[in-house]
Amino acid sequence: MTGTPRRAWPGKPPEFTDYPTLDRDQATAAARRLMALRGEGAPVSDNRLLSIERFCRMEARLLDDEAYPAWLDLLADDLYYWMPVRHNRYRADAAGEIDINGMAFFDDRKRDIVQRIARIASAKVWGEDPPTRHVYIIGNVEAFETDIPGEYEVQSTFIQTRSRGEHDETTLLGRRKDILRTAGAGYQIVGRLILVSQSTLLSKNLSAFF
Repeated sequence: MTGTPRRAWPGKPPEFTDYPTLDRDQATAAARRLMALRGEGAPVSDNRLLSIERFCRMEARLLDDEAYPAWLDLLADDLYYWMPVRHNRYRADAAGEIDINGMAFFDDRKRDIVQRIARIASAKVWGEDPPTRHVYIIGNVEAFETDIPGEYEVQSTFIQTRSRGEHDETTLLGRRKDILRTAGAGYQIVGRLILVSQSTLLSKNLSAFF
């Protein structure tokens, strides 16, 4: 049996400039909203939670399979996707571990996500050819009502293992704080805050999505 090459996009990737973005003020407001997510809203119904859990598992499978066109459909046009650097500070330090205007591993809008996917699909990225094998494990999913009808706060934890070549293996783990919006029979991701446990990442690259 002959295998088929893995491709991050079937055919020519779309032009990233065709996709929407956020200006700096809009991104800052989105970051502040994500930082305020603490699971303090009313818990959603059991049926709603079940549908959100199914969404999270389906999204993890799409990322494992590099099914990026389908995954892109899960991202809202006003997406803010943020993975800030976490600083090691004493408990009494009022500055906190995250500076909302500080460094970030990812500070992306939907346009940036498309550009990253197109780069992987170009087959010119040495760090992804041969491609990395991913496994995402999503757990501890909780969902809460927000003050905007049809939008939900979703808290979850993740383990992401990455393997490439014979000796290049990385495991990252942490917490995601998402804002999901109902879209037809499913959901779209409006905001995602990714909090990895490590403050210093030893991975050779960080081309994966979370």
